[in-house]
Amino acid sequence: MQKRKSIFTKKNGFILAFLLPGVLLFAVIYAYPLVNIFVTSFSKWNYKNFTNPEFLGWGHLFDNYIKLFTVDTNFKVALINTLKWVVLTMVVQIPFTLLVALVLARKPKGWRFTRNAFIIPNIISTAAIGLIFLNIYSPSRGIITEICNWISPGSNISVLANEKYAFWGVTFAFILFGGSSCLLLLTQIFSIDSSLFEAARVDGASKTQIDLKITLPLLRPMLGTVAIMAANYGLVLYNEIALISGGGPDNATYSLSYYIYKTALGSTKLNFARGNTAGVIQFIMGIVLVGLINRAFRTSEVD
Repeated sequence: MQKRKSIFTKKNGFILAFLLPGVLLFAVIYAYPLVNIFVTSFSKWNYKNFTNPEFLGWGHLFDNYIKLFTVDTNFKVALINTLKWVVLTMVVQIPFTLLVALVLARKPKGWRFTRNAFIIPNIISTAAIGLIFLNIYSPSRGIITEICNWISPGSNISVLANEKYAFWGVTFAFILFGGSSCLLLLTQIFSIDSSLFEAARVDGASKTQIDLKITLPLLRPMLGTVAIMAANYGLVLYNEIALISGGGPDNATYSLSYYIYKTALGSTKLNFARGNTAGVIQFIMGIVLVGLINRAFRTSEVD
C-alpha cells in the first residue's frame, strides 16, 4: 500500500514562508478593516463614544441601514449620482475609448502623437485636473462662462453654482479621460494574429467588417476588464468632487465616497457607524457590478 505524502515537506515550507508576509499584509491592511466596517455598521459609533462602539442590539440590528434609505436625503442623492456615474462610464467612456483604440489600431498619420496625447490626462495628478476645471468653470474668467455669454449675452451662467449643471460639470471632468483603457485595448488589438486580418482582406472584407467580425469578438475579455475598471472609477468617485464642486451646490454632486467622508470625518458629529454602513453598501454594489460585468462579457470563458 502506497503511503500518502505529507503536505509538510521542505518545498511546501518554502512556499508557505514566501506566502506568509503577503497573507499577513492582506489580513492587516484589507481583511481586518473590511470586517471592522461590517461589524461597526451594526453599532452606534460617533464622537460621543469614539473609542467604544455600542452594538445596536438584535432588535435594532438594521437601524443604520433603514435610516440611510428612509431618513438621510444626502445618502439618496449620493446613491443616485453614483449609479448615474457608473452608467455613464459604461455607455460613454467605454464606447468612446474603444472607438479611439480601433482608429489608432489602423495607424493613421499621427497616430503615435494622438496616442500619447490621449494618455496625458491620466498621468496628470487629480489635483491639477481639479484646478484646471475650476478655472474652466470660473464665473468670472472661465471659458464656459465666456462661451455662454457669447451665445446669450448677460447670462452669467455659473456651472458649479447651478444644480442643473453642476452634476454634468463634474462628469465632464473625467468621463472622456480613458487613456489607460485605450492603451490596454490597443495592446490587445496589436496582439491579435495578423494572419486573421490578412485572410479577411483577401476575402474582400472591409475595415468595418473586420472590426465587427474579428477585432471586437477577440477583444471581449479585455473589454470586460476595461469595463470593470471604468465602473469601479464611477463607483468610488471622490477626488473630482472634493476638488471641483465640494459636493455642492446644496449637496447636489455628492457621491457615495464623498458622502462617507463627510458623514464619518467631515462634520462635527463624526458618525462613523453611518459612514461605515454606506461603505458596506458601496462594497456590495462593487461585488454585484463585477459579477454582472463578468457575466455580460463572459470574461471567465476561454476560447
